[in-house]
Amino acid sequence: MNRVFAAAVLGLFLASPMAAAEPAAEAIRDMPIVETLGCGRSMDVAVSGDRMYVIGDGKLHVADISEPLKPRLLGVLTGLGNTRQIALSGAVVFVGSREDGLFVIDASDAAKPVLLTHYDTIEFATGLALAGEVLFVACRQYGVELVDVSEPRHPKHLCAVRTGEAQSVAYHEGYLYAGVWGSSEIVTVDVRQARSPRMVSRVPLDGYGDGVEVRDGFLYAATGHHSREAHAGEGDPGYGHGHGLEIFDLADPAQPAFLGRVKFPPFYAIGNDMWGVTVREGHAFVADTHNGIFLVDVRDPRNPKVIGRTQLPVPEGRSIPGFFGGLALGRDCIYGAGGWTDLHLIPVPGLAQPVDPDTGTPPGTGPVEEPKNEALLTSWRSEGQVHAVAVPEEEDFALAACGGAGLQVIRLGDASLEPVEAVPTEDFATDVCLLGRLVFASEGTGGLSIWELTGEGKLVRKGTYRVPGGRVRYAAVPAPGKFALVEVGAGTLHLVDVSNPAAPRLALKDSQFGLLYGYQLLDELVDGRFGAAFWHASGLHWYDLGSETPRYEAQHPAGRFSMMDGLLKFGDRLLAIRGGGYVLFDREETRPFDELPLRRASGTRLRGRPTIEGS
Repeated sequence: MNRVFAAAVLGLFLASPMAAAEPAAEAIRDMPIVETLGCGRSMDVAVSGDRMYVIGDGKLHVADISEPLKPRLLGVLTGLGNTRQIALSGAVVFVGSREDGLFVIDASDAAKPVLLTHYDTIEFATGLALAGEVLFVACRQYGVELVDVSEPRHPKHLCAVRTGEAQSVAYHEGYLYAGVWGSSEIVTVDVRQARSPRMVSRVPLDGYGDGVEVRDGFLYAATGHHSREAHAGEGDPGYGHGHGLEIFDLADPAQPAFLGRVKFPPFYAIGNDMWGVTVREGHAFVADTHNGIFLVDVRDPRNPKVIGRTQLPVPEGRSIPGFFGGLALGRDCIYGAGGWTDLHLIPVPGLAQPVDPDTGTPPGTGPVEEPKNEALLTSWRSEGQVHAVAVPEEEDFALAACGGAGLQVIRLGDASLEPVEAVPTEDFATDVCLLGRLVFASEGTGGLSIWELTGEGKLVRKGTYRVPGGRVRYAAVPAPGKFALVEVGAGTLHLVDVSNPAAPRLALKDSQFGLLYGYQLLDELVDGRFGAAFWHASGLHWYDLGSETPRYEAQHPAGRFSMMDGLLKFGDRLLAIRGGGYVLFDREETRPFDELPLRRASGTRLRGRPTIEGS
């Protein structure tokens, strides 16, 4: 019997020693599901008045909930990518869609919601919180991005704050609270002036951080995965014991003070790992993915108690229960977003009522201040986000992938940067690489476009590799240029034959355990034939590109390195940034990375994508 389901049937609350006392199983009432909406797989849901907004499977559904337990679908908008969280401002809907960025939608006509704009976030748009005209976007490893949404059609980047791996955020009275995932903590940021955020505190959680809510002077944090005890493998005391709810006093809003916690049944399932909380009048409603939805009595914040639970059944072909990605409160009911199933209706008479975020006074934005850097010789500013730059050898040009501003050609002077040409792209331009005078641009749903750079700095289109329903994010075209390694979405690698730029074709498609968050490719071939890509959870994988048909070769050395780092060819060897230093190794290396010497730069912790110049 599956561990998750077994815990549910037996009603056990197996908790780490850090956990508070838990209620007896008989005190927990079952909260049955009585209806589904019929919109299909759902990741999050929000309520405003008589309207409900549901996201999932790349869609926004709008429903009438004037009869709370009999919702009626009114309209739908498709093409929204990998939808994760939703936020509302009147009839304007903000949708965070992970690697697909932020979508802004006008739903004033519920039958025909309209896309206003698609905004290029700095990393995976995972969590959202809105305060006045500032939208806070939790962008995982890049922290939190602050966006001016005073003109919903034209969002403007304000700044970013590096909180750590932010999953979800909540704002209240000038302070932002970020649920930080892998480091298991709440990070508090003073954002009273949105252009100059300042981190003021970090407090530990006994589980991976995610959903946060401020209500009536308290901060609530939903946690998951593992506790702070040893959790390297199943059987360790902290393994799977991170699920629960923690409560903090905000008497000093800059320094949340721990009050109490309650633990949920332990389990561990990588992949659908998001946890959220909504609070109303002394009761917390917690979405804990495969564990279900919990109703927690928090009237005594030092001693919270679980008093109700809903868990989805095990779907056909699966081994664990379905999961809830998020929830919203309706009149006397919970709307639970089922990630594998549908939008589910759960009656909770007398306790559930719609609530709005408790934001208080919104932050000020203040005037734009240009950064001052005396060492800066000159600069050029794009209207979009500059993701990548490539410079041809012995040329006076640079190619820049500028997000929503497309592909740009810049002339390089002795002390000047002069725009030569701006080429609009169908979607965000997120990468650019070169092979001689051929330019390869990753432009999302527009595919991998191939151009020739003329001597005058103009671009002439040669061909395009398209992925129906997919988004091309990064590419490498190692010499001699027969095959391109192309990252599609957040986890798939395409090996594309580009020997005829006018007719590129798919030669091999592969996906390994983990995600492709950023540029996770090797730029050059090893031994003239081996290309490589590294997934964040399974490490370095090799491909033999030495024949007409590429093939998967192997995964080695064993071990992984951060998606924020990179590797390159260094003479006859390879160099990988890892663990704050670097590792030199041969392609045939059989020892795991952990057994290879880690070299360090004196006084510096190395992080990022390496480049070699000279020795």
